[in-house]
Amino acid sequence: MKILVIEDEPDMAALLAATLEPLGSELRLERSGDAIDEILAEYDPQVVIVDIMLFGSQLDGFDVVRRIRATPGHEKTLVVVLTALVGEEYQQKARAAGADIYMGKPFSPLELLNELRSAEIITD
Repeated sequence: MKILVIEDEPDMAALLAATLEPLGSELRLERSGDAIDEILAEYDPQVVIVDIMLFGSQLDGFDVVRRIRATPGHEKTLVVVLTALVGEEYQQKARAAGADIYMGKPFSPLELLNELRSAEIITD
């Protein structure tokens, strides 16, 4: 399984890598969502984990989610929004953009794995 992580914070990207790599997944880490169209065409991930606030990026996470959903063949890609922006308004905006799962930071790696299990992305 291919997982794309779009996270601008190096420590958070490292935590996500440490959580996901033991699953045997192919993992690609990006600091920006600006090249999402090219990444989807080239890498073709089954799962995208994206932060909303992507400093230095022209696109925020909401834009990235909308682009994923608008890309043919990625309508069913599992999209996980993982963000420090917590609150009902952000969750609703993420869902409206097309996110499947919304998680606040700080997050529990175990909770993320449980969400991926619930979505039948990983099995034990």
